[in-house]
Parts: sequence; C-alpha cells; structure tokens
Amino acid sequence: MPASPISTTLKPPGGLSPPPSGAVGPTIQLPPWLSKAKDAITSTRQWHKLVREIQSRVAKDLAQRGLKFSDLNPYEQQALVEQVHSDLTREDHDIVGNFEKALNGVCDTEMAAEVRRVAPAEDDAEGNAGKAGSGTGEANVANEPGTDPAEALTSASKIVSVATTAVISLLEQLPPEHRALTRLMLGQPFPEPLRPKAWALSLKHASARKEYEETLARRRVDTISTMDVQITQECQSFLQTPIGGASIYTRRRLMMMKSTLSYHHTLMMQRGEGATTLPQRVMFLITPVVYVYTGGRNPGQELAPKEEAEFLVTLIEAWECMVRDDFGVNTFKDGEEYASLARGGGLDQAAPGWAKLLRDTLKEADPKLFKHLLNCIQNLPPDPSGTAAHNLDPEDEAAHLASLMGPSISRCLVDILSLPACLYLYDQSLMSTFSNMVPRAAAVTLSCLSPSLMSCTTFDAALEVVQAQAPDLPLPLLQSAMEKHALPAARAALGLPRTSMSVDASFMGREDDEVLAQVLSRMDALADVSGGRLRNWVSNPPTAKERKREKKSRVVDKIEKVKEERGKGGGEDTVEETEVEEKVEKEVEKEVEKE
Repeated sequence: MPASPISTTLKPPGGLSPPPSGAVGPTIQLPPWLSKAKDAITSTRQWHKLVREIQSRVAKDLAQRGLKFSDLNPYEQQALVEQVHSDLTREDHDIVGNFEKALNGVCDTEMAAEVRRVAPAEDDAEGNAGKAGSGTGEANVANEPGTDPAEALTSASKIVSVATTAVISLLEQLPPEHRALTRLMLGQPFPEPLRPKAWALSLKHASARKEYEETLARRRVDTISTMDVQITQECQSFLQTPIGGASIYTRRRLMMMKSTLSYHHTLMMQRGEGATTLPQRVMFLITPVVYVYTGGRNPGQELAPKEEAEFLVTLIEAWECMVRDDFGVNTFKDGEEYASLARGGGLDQAAPGWAKLLRDTLKEADPKLFKHLLNCIQNLPPDPSGTAAHNLDPEDEAAHLASLMGPSISRCLVDILSLPACLYLYDQSLMSTFSNMVPRAAAVTLSCLSPSLMSCTTFDAALEVVQAQAPDLPLPLLQSAMEKHALPAARAALGLPRTSMSVDASFMGREDDEVLAQVLSRMDALADVSGGRLRNWVSNPPTAKERKREKKSRVVDKIEKVKEERGKGGGEDTVEETEVEEKVEKEVEKEVEKE
C-alpha cells in the first residue's frame, strides 16, 4: 500500500505501536475528580475557541496539500493536530494562553476539593489522627513496612499523591511514546496503589514476552533451569530475610520469584553466562519487582491457574525488560568484582562511568566527607582540618569510593536501604534509568550518614556504618537529600527542568512554588465554605442572582464585624454607622469585581 502523500512531510511520533497483548490489568479509570475536571474544561469557551482554531488551521493545511483529514492514517492525523497545537504554543497565541489559564483554574479547584475530601481540615487533625491515610485509596510510599506510622502526610504530599494518581491514569491511556512524560514527576514516589501500574508503563518488552510465550508453548521444560531446585531454595532463604526490617515472604512470591529466575537462568545459559550459578545480585534486583507486582503491603492470594500463568508472563516480561540494556542495570553488574579489584590495588583499567558518577556526586554534595572517606578507605591517619592533599587523581578517587559502594551499587542498593527507600529509588530509576540514578543515590546515602562516617578511621569501620545505619535512614530524609544533591543533575541529564514540586513541609513557604500555592489557597477557600464545596468559577460561573445574594451576605458579615470591633450593638443606624455601611459596600464591590 503506497504511503500517504503527507507521510513525506509529517512524521508520526516515534515508537508508535499497538500495546502488547496481556498488559497488566485493565486500563486505570480516571479518578472522579479528574473526570469532573475534564468535563468542566471541555465546556469552557476557552476550550471551544482552541478547538475551532486548531480545526481551522488543520483544514487550511490540508487544503494546501489537496487532502482531506480522512485521507490520513490515525498516526498522521495525530501528528498533524499535535504539530498545529505546537505551532500555536510556539507563537504564544492568546487562545493557548487563555485556555491554559482556564485549565489551571479548573484543575486547581477540583484537585483542592479532592485533597480536602481525602484529608480532614487541620482543625480536625487531632480528632482524625487515627484515620489519617485510611480509606482514601491514596496511600503513600511512607506507609510501606519499616516506616513510622506516626509520620503524618503534609498537605503538599497529599496534593502530590492525588496528582500522581491522576497523571498515571492519564498516561496509561496515552500512546506509548508519550509515557516518558512520567519523567516530569522525577523526585516523587508513586502512591502505593498506583505503583504496579506506573511500573508497568515502563516495564513492557513485547519481544521478551513473545519469546517466553513461544518457548512455553513449544516445550514448557525449556523455561525451567536445570538448577531449579537450588534456585528455589535460594529464593526462599532470600525472601525470608527481612529487607530493612520488613519481612515480605509469602508462598506466592516465592513461586513467582523462583519461576522468573529459573527462566532467566535458562537464557543466561543460552548466552553462555552463569552455567553453574545464578549471580546473587539478581536476587536483590528482582525483589522489589516481585514485591510490587504481587500486591505490596497487601499481597494477594493465588489466582486461578490460567490467571496465575498469565500473571507470571507479565512478571517475566517486566523483569526481562528491566535487566536488558534500556535501563542501564547491567552497566554496574560487575560492581562487586570491580570493588574487590579496587580494594586489592589490582586495577589496570579506567574507572567505569558509574564510579565516576559516584565520585562527582559525593564531591559536590559533601566535600569534607569526600576527602575524609578517601583517607579512611586508604586507612590513612584522620585529617581534622579536611585540607590535607591525598595525591589521588580523579580515576583513583572514583576507584577508592567504588571499593566501598560497588557491591551495593551492583545490587541497586537493595542490600542496604529500607524497603520504602528501595521502592522510591526504583520509582526514580524507572522514570529515568538505573545508571543515571543508583550511583547518585549511593553518594547521597553516604552524605546522609556523614555524622557517623566522619568518626571512622578505617575502611572496615566505614563499611560497618553503611551496612548498619543505611537501612534506618528515613525516606523523607533520603528524598530531601536526593532533591538537593542528586535530582537536579539527573534531570539535567534527561533534558528536564532542574527543579520539581517538593513534598517537604518546609518547602511550603517558598513563593516560587506556584502549583502548591494555588492548590493550597483553594484548599483554604474550601475550608471556609459550608460542606467543603467550592464552585468551579471557570466552567460554571454563578448567576447574577447568586452574585447579588453573595455580595449582600458579605456586606452584612463585614458590617457586623466592624460593629463588634467598635463595641456597638443593634439599634437605629447612626450617621457613623451609615458611613461604615457605605464604605463596606464599596470595598465588597471592589472585591467582587476583582474576583
């Protein structure tokens, strides 16, 4: 079939392909508040003006080409509309600006209403403390095992949780090439109920899935390793060992993990790797994936045989996708071996990229600790001033730090961090890459342990501090440190803005965080409205009669307030009171006009 005449000038977005069969579960339904926002924005005059302008430009473009819209295939239609919208945006057209203002107003109001619904007002916080985080479906990563349940979510984190749920539900309905938009949320953990779906957006590998399904259909025994019994025993032992104080063992998780790794080992043998053993690092790497896909804190029961088999296919696809090249997990697969060589002084090669990234991040995050650790790792006398020259070039500095953190980096820090912290790191790595995120997270972990590491004088002492104290690092502390020392550079490496919406409570006072400020101001307005409801002024403005009633009510309230302040009661109006009423009416009139 010949190409469409438009194909030579309009290329559809790259990577477009139908979603692989057997995706994880049904499409996520839009949250009710987002559906309301969608209905509201599509009823505004700003939306209709934008649509008419796009239609006009598309028609003009097609007329010049002698085509009809129906002559284009769906991908070309999408590409043309996106190009026209992009042109409008680039022109800074008033229609686009007005629509974005309307969109922000609708979404801010609906999000504020949802946050107010799921979070009691601060005045009721004490009475509802026992209910915090329950029954809303918006659980946060902080609710994972090993986290202090007394840590209350801030208003900002509730906003992020509500927004993230909405973003994931939207992204799953978009074509695959748009799902990289999750990177705009870099720095935020996915809410627990949405994490499996969020990960599944990234962990899709059609060819890996097809390869397993064909092998299974051809000869099931070919999906089972000759070391299956040993792998099962190792998986059971591993799952029964708490991760950061959290026990995650269930029989179903054992069967899923061992089946996935048994098949993975057959692939390794086909490639001539690991014929006699399965690298221990894979046990660490797969654990968060198995934990999340099997229900997280609430592990589900085994499914019916057919459904369980389909679930295993999905899990294998996710695992094989993660450990292949796209996410960079294999860039530090030799981290343990390299660390051993670096410790023994047997290196004759340049430091790998992950070691250099570890060095650069730590040096920038904590220069004093950086110098101290280099002396400590070499078992040199302490330098209280932190000014002594260690006479190492950058390659040697990277190698020394890698000798301390290399084994953990090869395991994506799963061996030293708490489970909530591991899930947070995987969230960031799946939005970015493991090679871009894990070495930075390792450096940030060291900086968080700085007070204890600064008292160490030997390599063994430093290693003991890392292994003993890293599992106890609170997630908020690690997240805040990542935002300060690692994520700006990680975003820059991806071509993203260097900052993101913060969930740190201390951040709430910053004037430059417009998104949070808008939503929180609307939440304050909601708190003053009976029943916690606020009209969406953009899409559903009040009638003239409602405005008049509202104005009169506000005038009366203000006059009463003035009277109370002056210590005056009821009775006949005086000249002074009449003047007050006139002044108040003018003030309210100005407020109404401004609104």
